[in-house]
Amino acid sequence: MIRRGWIWLLVVWLGLVAGQGVAAPFVPKVGEHYEVISPPVPVTGSKPEVVEVFNFKCPHCVKLHPAMEEWTRRMQERLDIQSLPIAFSQQSDQPLRAFYAGQFLGREKEMKHAIFNAHFTDHINIDSPQELAFIAEGLKMDSVAFQNHMQSFGVQSKIAQGRMRSQAFGVSSTPTLVINGRYRVTPGRHDQGSHERLFAIVEALAAQ
Repeated sequence: MIRRGWIWLLVVWLGLVAGQGVAAPFVPKVGEHYEVISPPVPVTGSKPEVVEVFNFKCPHCVKLHPAMEEWTRRMQERLDIQSLPIAFSQQSDQPLRAFYAGQFLGREKEMKHAIFNAHFTDHINIDSPQELAFIAEGLKMDSVAFQNHMQSFGVQSKIAQGRMRSQAFGVSSTPTLVINGRYRVTPGRHDQGSHERLFAIVEALAAQ
């Protein structure tokens, strides 16, 4: 009788443990975790697309930047993760020109990091073409090629396309993450002390 009682207790305990070990899949809720972009913006890549819309003078953007870099390293094989800098009204587009010049020269990530660091850490005027040229030189980039790209039609086109994309995404603040041209996530609502929740939302939406 005692043995049967122990067996029954063991069965109940195993059932509880098994029940606790099965976590329900996370399903983001519209209005709470993300907003729907209507009409959706077409994407052309073969992988799910995540676009980080940011501003080089935005303190929330620079706060997200290290976590975004690490997450990008982990997810770049699965997702097409893009950086889309924008300038708000009355702001200079010079940092954007430097970013895209770096992109044309194959140094996009280094230039993005360097511009953030120049503004927030070194307090350098990132609206100055001369200062941006010094930043490029510090990254061992070809100074002449960099400055030519800064003034090129290709960079001007990138800036114009970025402005149109951000408007189509319905971006009103930075940073904003856009998933597959369909979903808009505002990191400030979900990164309280940790970015894990934010990236869980993004990954779940990218999988839809």
